[in-house]
Amino acid sequence: MRSHTALLAVLLASVGCYRGFDVEDKQPPPGYPGGSCLVGSGCNQGAQCLAEAQVCIDPLDPCKGIYCGGNGSCSFDLDTNAPFCACDPGFTNESFAFFCTPGR
Repeated sequence: MRSHTALLAVLLASVGCYRGFDVEDKQPPPGYPGGSCLVGSGCNQGAQCLAEAQVCIDPLDPCKGIYCGGNGSCSFDLDTNAPFCACDPGFTNESFAFFCTPGR
């Protein structure tokens, strides 16, 4: 019984605020910076839904959670504060705005 209690405590401790946006190449879940916008409720943790891309962005750090699939780097437009991926040579974000895939 004691091991079940310890396991439950570990599981409960692991549930909470998502912090995966600080781990490069980890896909953030919907509602968190770098993840898709939640239908009807927008985003969590102070993030805002960028409507044209349907992605949550942190207004203080627009590239938070956006890692371009590990094949590029995120930057943002100074006028609109919208993030974008500058893909590495041989990769493109033509199919997915925030994910660089092998080019043709």
